Amino acid sequence: MSPVGQLSAPTNRRSDPGYAGGVRGLLWLTWRQHRWTVIGTLVLAAVLVGWMTYLSVELTSLWHQCHETFCAEESPQGRRLGGSSGLVLTLAVLSQVVQWMPLLIGVFVGVPVLTREHEQRTLLLAWSQDVSPQRWLWTRLALLGLFVAAVTSAVAGVSDHLERLQARVAPVSLFEYGPFLNTAMLPAVISLCWFAVGVALGAAIKRTLPAVFGVIVGFVGLTYLVRWRYPTLMEPLTAHRVIGGPGVGVLRDNALVVKGGMIDYGIDGPSGAFDASGRELTGVELQRLCPPDNGTGRTLACFVEHNLQQHLQYQPGSRIPEFHLIVAGGYLGLTALALLVVWWIVRRTDLSAGRPGIGLAGVVTGE
Repeated sequence: MSPVGQLSAPTNRRSDPGYAGGVRGLLWLTWRQHRWTVIGTLVLAAVLVGWMTYLSVELTSLWHQCHETFCAEESPQGRRLGGSSGLVLTLAVLSQVVQWMPLLIGVFVGVPVLTREHEQRTLLLAWSQDVSPQRWLWTRLALLGLFVAAVTSAVAGVSDHLERLQARVAPVSLFEYGPFLNTAMLPAVISLCWFAVGVALGAAIKRTLPAVFGVIVGFVGLTYLVRWRYPTLMEPLTAHRVIGGPGVGVLRDNALVVKGGMIDYGIDGPSGAFDASGRELTGVELQRLCPPDNGTGRTLACFVEHNLQQHLQYQPGSRIPEFHLIVAGGYLGLTALALLVVWWIVRRTDLSAGRPGIGLAGVVTGE
């Protein structure tokens, strides 16, 4: 049947539940257009959740074997949790998968929402039915957004449990970048953000591959920006630590070292080392007091003998929930901005099958 014949029979099309008015018709159409993406996402999420659940059980067993404390490095359990063992590599891979999950959501779920309609030139058909473009948009976004939220929340819950188990059996801080992103509900919030950004870029660019490229560039850039800036979202606390002493005290309970301080020899300015009274030595004074030993260990022993200390900037582990809220708030703000852009673009789009300047006649003649 020719395009003219198809457009001349709207009554037949309205009998199709996919083009019927109301949420039921939009739900059916959304499932029909995105069913393989939905099914694939569910399968991959189920595999990821199952794999992390299995490893959580294994880590719990190791924790009990180590008498519910850190596993000693020389113990069989410690060897499984250290170095490049299979368990460590698997945990690292799964951590990376959870961190890159929002990118996959943005590319495979977000971008096609509007680029498919533009490339297949079906906007006229979709928006000339009983449902207005705005209702079509918000219903589609709500259905897919709820799906993304449900799936990624399940992954986030298991990921949070797994990261906390690792912090119990090994000296891992939950404030480090990887565990920080994989705990609480950040995986779900970030996934929703990049779903909305994918939709916005698809609406603005109207082509799948350029929109996908834009999502990838934006995701990588923002990820590294967050990694660089998140340790200083709140003013770090300061403390002094004995050089060569045990890494305890303020560094306990998932603390994050923001700046450990550098020791500078042989300069007239500050050296970064403090004496027992809290006075900072110059580089010249430090070199005179504890000359460099070229790696023999005598310099470090000299630091300990004179009780030299090092200035430390850190974030205490008690601030992790606040940092989660700050980062999540930033991503939710970007989500709201992306949805506003989508609404504005759809509101200004005429019924031209996604191509400005081509009206109904263009669709009929195939121009």
